[in-house]
Amino acid sequence: MNNKDLFINGFLDRISSQFKQSNNTRLNRDLAFEILGIAAAIDKPFQEVFDKVIIKDKSGKKSGSQDGGIDGIWFNDLGEYYDMHVFQCKNTPSLRDNEVDKFRNDVKDIFNDGNKVNKKNIDDLIPFINEYKNISLSGKVIDVKLYYIYSGVKNDETHKNNEKTFEIYNNPDKLFWIYDSNWIFERLSSFITHKRNKVEFTFHPLNSNFSKMDTQALYTYSIENTRAANFRITALELCQLIEKEVELNKTFDLLFEENIRQYLGLTKFRANRKMNETLRGEDSVLFPFLNNGITIVTEQMTIPRTPQTGEYNLPVVNPLIVNGLQTSRVLYDIYKEEKIRSKLTDVYVNLRVYESNDLSLIEKITDATNTQTPITYKDKISNKDFNDLAKTVFNNSKIEYITKRGEGFSPNTKSFSNQIDSETVIKFWYATFYEEPETAKNSIARVLQEIYDASTMENHPLSFLFSGDSNSPIYKQFLTVYKIYKFVQENKSLYLPKNELVAYADEMLSYGIYKYLGNNLNSYDIQDNLKAAYEDTLEIITKTLNKYKSELEEKNLTLSFNGYFKKPKCRVDFNEEKGIIESESLIEDIKKIR
Repeated sequence: MNNKDLFINGFLDRISSQFKQSNNTRLNRDLAFEILGIAAAIDKPFQEVFDKVIIKDKSGKKSGSQDGGIDGIWFNDLGEYYDMHVFQCKNTPSLRDNEVDKFRNDVKDIFNDGNKVNKKNIDDLIPFINEYKNISLSGKVIDVKLYYIYSGVKNDETHKNNEKTFEIYNNPDKLFWIYDSNWIFERLSSFITHKRNKVEFTFHPLNSNFSKMDTQALYTYSIENTRAANFRITALELCQLIEKEVELNKTFDLLFEENIRQYLGLTKFRANRKMNETLRGEDSVLFPFLNNGITIVTEQMTIPRTPQTGEYNLPVVNPLIVNGLQTSRVLYDIYKEEKIRSKLTDVYVNLRVYESNDLSLIEKITDATNTQTPITYKDKISNKDFNDLAKTVFNNSKIEYITKRGEGFSPNTKSFSNQIDSETVIKFWYATFYEEPETAKNSIARVLQEIYDASTMENHPLSFLFSGDSNSPIYKQFLTVYKIYKFVQENKSLYLPKNELVAYADEMLSYGIYKYLGNNLNSYDIQDNLKAAYEDTLEIITKTLNKYKSELEEKNLTLSFNGYFKKPKCRVDFNEEKGIIESESLIEDIKKIR
């Protein structure tokens, strides 16, 4: 057994035992592969992939008979738009072109074309279809990204058609990816080790060609403890830096670790498309005039005093590209095409390099230089003090509190009985203690932005909670939120067959449980209390929802579960039915809950 099999089989054994669906070992193994492949792709804990992404029937089981050929769907709220990640996973060594093509067409038929072909056997997809419609009606763009993940390998002598099928269908520019077991192993290796191997690289700033009297290559200065250098290099040299990163760390993700965006590709982002066209066309030599360049923060930079053999060498240690991810990836994609790599020979890139280990400065540079596309906040709060303290509190309770990329795959997870993503805890805190279940359901991006602001702005109303003060009541509140969330998820399969709204009302159910049990946080440790609160909440929501449905029917309108639970009306109706009067001093009240 090679190391790849050792690692992957170890994870599959662990996941199979955790999410056992039947006495059929093969079916459990196939589900484990789905969970592992999807978790590797979107970097989510196994529990959350099973709870929120895997397509299951109303009993909470993975049946596969009514999933329309789709194994998992995840909507990623990026503020101004959504990414919809759609997965099919096959625990088989062969990559069959008919299955890949069918998956692609199934997604198109069901979502893009609104199931105009009247495709059958999609009952388990209804909640996801409704979410897709609801987001579309809100006016936000949805980029549908498809992933076909299988347990074989692309270059397989036994299954020679794998490589051909891969070459035909794998097309990131059209948002379609095919991943094999080698890719899974590389992702697992990256997640498990996480620590970046030391990267040492030497830039070769190019001398000015403006005047024979002025051949300088560098523009340098310092402010306080930070030194800066500005210069231009060949595009090939930037690509060589990325190559070295991949060689040393098996991925280029860590080179962009501080970047607050992801690569947006050529299809979605017009600037990338134009950049790609320029680099491939006759105007490629004008690239440095048309592009803002790259911003790099490095731990160490050696600025030469004089040219060496007429040229400057500028060594750096552990450089991070904090602005210019899109530019770097477009250039690197061309670099990988050997037939046209020579197009980059006469292309130059402007660089700004800052030597600093000051995390706050790096964050400020990252924020200030990234202005072209929406900012996400999950990574930006991962290093905040409140999250570090929350992690300690959760870990002491044998719960792994995941704040950063890849933590869910760490070997340390074996010492924990459960996992939870910090984003999920924050979202459901917002729905319960902060009493905005509709906002938590409607926009996780908005929630995370507010928490980020609270952790950085002294005058923010929630500053005391999220400033990182060890005396903040937020940590026990987070633990309580986890207990509510876990109860809601574990009981979904019990109540969903009796009541369809359970599939859509996680946030509202959590809010109702919190309002029922109140501020005595010790009461949430008793399962009978949670059960009574859940059933009372479900009864009230059902009552208010039926009343609203009748009102709509009188106007010949149709009820949308998703639409209802994303509006303040769901909370207002619930409070009126329960006789709850909203507090005018909510934040002050929250500060006292311990």
